[in-house]
Amino acid sequence: MTTPKFTSDIAIIGGGIVGSALAYFLSTSEQGKKIILIDRSFAPLQGSTGYAPGFVGQFNESEALTLLAIDTVKEYTKIPGGFDTVGGLEIATSDEGANRLKSRYEAARKVGLTAELISSEEAVRMAPDLVKGYNQIALHFPSDGTANATKISSFYQEKAQASGVQLLQTNVSSICQVNGQVQGVMTMSGLIAAKTVVIATGIWAPELCELDIPIPIVPVAHPYMYGENHEPNPRKMPFVRWPEHHVYARDHGPFYGLGSYDHQPVSQEPTAAAIGDWIEEFDTTLKNALNFIPEKTNLVPKRKFNGIFSMTPDNMPIVGNIPSIGGLFMAAAVWVTHAAGSAKFLAQLMKGEKVDENIRKALDPSRFQGKDMGRLKRESLDAYNEIYKTQQS
Repeated sequence: MTTPKFTSDIAIIGGGIVGSALAYFLSTSEQGKKIILIDRSFAPLQGSTGYAPGFVGQFNESEALTLLAIDTVKEYTKIPGGFDTVGGLEIATSDEGANRLKSRYEAARKVGLTAELISSEEAVRMAPDLVKGYNQIALHFPSDGTANATKISSFYQEKAQASGVQLLQTNVSSICQVNGQVQGVMTMSGLIAAKTVVIATGIWAPELCELDIPIPIVPVAHPYMYGENHEPNPRKMPFVRWPEHHVYARDHGPFYGLGSYDHQPVSQEPTAAAIGDWIEEFDTTLKNALNFIPEKTNLVPKRKFNGIFSMTPDNMPIVGNIPSIGGLFMAAAVWVTHAAGSAKFLAQLMKGEKVDENIRKALDPSRFQGKDMGRLKRESLDAYNEIYKTQQS
């Protein structure tokens, strides 16, 4: 075996919001262990964290994701400038949409989330530049908000470093294993010896190691736009979703942002960063989405980009251990919405602590065992247009 350049107990590959949070949580509980966090670029981050719009809506039809999101918000609110509790609005434009929001309202209250059904007029009052009148009803989640993913990542990195975690900026080429046991990580800077390795590389997760289970992470293209700069509002508006139409918008402070899932799913091979070339079809997608914004707002695209993120067949993250390779763990396809909660969960799992069994099963990397990879990839793409729903694969 090659002489190691570095030796560590735990090597985390991926310095985005999930990997950085994991490094922090492990550093506070695994004192005395050498932990190294590796990324090809810490500033700027090149993965999905660096381009995430930052919406954090806690309620999900999956109870596991709801619990992880609630825990995530609890952690984000501890970080100065990391999270704005602006609230979230879901707008219904039809009777069917209104009935759907009423069901979500009841389900959210059952899991302990504060929620309220409000009139169209009240929704306009909360977000006058983003919501038109004459809707059916709206669902308001007061504790939802927006996250500054890069600031949160930097916070976790700094705290982890203060607890002894080493940050290494380099490219990773492979994970080294012998007889089914992790031995370390091969990088452009040399071999990093480690008996425990975590893959937290998002859209690049399937590339680093040959596994005997399918890891159906499909990178997809997604349009988002920033509007022209304006004088910031005294108080930021809630972020807004139109679930029936797959459109969402937020107040970024000095400008508004708008995105949409209302287009044919497009798989996108990742390159060096989680951003791809603009797709012509996305112009029509954003034009249609802009119809939901009041004309007086005069929202026009100043910057448009194709942000790439991970899809799975059941719209669930892949977080846990890889059973066939001792010491190998994964935390991938995790949204900013669930990042801190997922990192805490994985830290507990790695330490052998008791975890919520329902969450463990829901996120288990082995859950696709025995299924055809081609079919799983198709299901991942098919799930794109129902991004806020969960389904069995």
